[in-house]
Amino acid sequence: MSQIHPASHVDSKAAIGENVVIGPGAFVGAGVELGDGCEIGAHTILEGPAIIGAGCRIFPGAVVGTEAQMVTQEGRGGGIEIGPGTVVREMVTLHRSIHEGKATRVGAECYFMTQAHVAHDCLVGDRVILTNSVALSGHVEVGDDAFISFCVGIHQFVRIGEGVMIGGPMGIRKDVLPFAMLGGHVPRVRGLNMVGLRRRGVSAEVRGHLKRAYRILFHEAKTMAEGADQIEAELPLGREIKSVVEFARTSKRGVYLDQE
Repeated sequence: MSQIHPASHVDSKAAIGENVVIGPGAFVGAGVELGDGCEIGAHTILEGPAIIGAGCRIFPGAVVGTEAQMVTQEGRGGGIEIGPGTVVREMVTLHRSIHEGKATRVGAECYFMTQAHVAHDCLVGDRVILTNSVALSGHVEVGDDAFISFCVGIHQFVRIGEGVMIGGPMGIRKDVLPFAMLGGHVPRVRGLNMVGLRRRGVSAEVRGHLKRAYRILFHEAKTMAEGADQIEAELPLGREIKSVVEFARTSKRGVYLDQE
């Protein structure tokens, strides 16, 4: 049985699953769908259309599904979807899509720390960690298992590859290749995210292939497309190498290198 505090407001057009807890002063609007076992903290605001997966925990003061921060916003726009098991800490803001029928999407088992911000139409993968005061601008894409640390701001339409680790504070204006570790006052690749790769169970052999792939991209090839071709010709095309090749070929904003 769900526990809904009498001092909260739950719209009659919201859908509440089993064993949901909603704290005092929370607002759950029309079109919000809460999966089984969700915990909604005091004074949170949830606006629909919003689909919040089972077992999500949303802490006091968080705001989910409100209108995008756009001066030229016309109409209500779309919605937001959050995968199961995601944790949204205090004062986090997650905005809905600006396009009717589309959604800002957050994957499963993510962890967003205090005052993180995910803007309209972002696509965030599974198990992504945003630490305090990280801000994703509109249309940003973040791959699975990325870790973005304190006070990182990411420009609109930037893509962050899977398994990336970014150390803040810094501003990100270009794409970040998968499995890279980015740092420095002037952002540059500091190597591979070896800790993350080991935690994911990536073998030493594949880690070696990734090192070779980045040597090709950063030091041997003249263009990303040329580097992608050389990697395909030289290295076994396992899942991780394919991820790097696809990302390098499709980047539209350019990528950070190990020297700028």
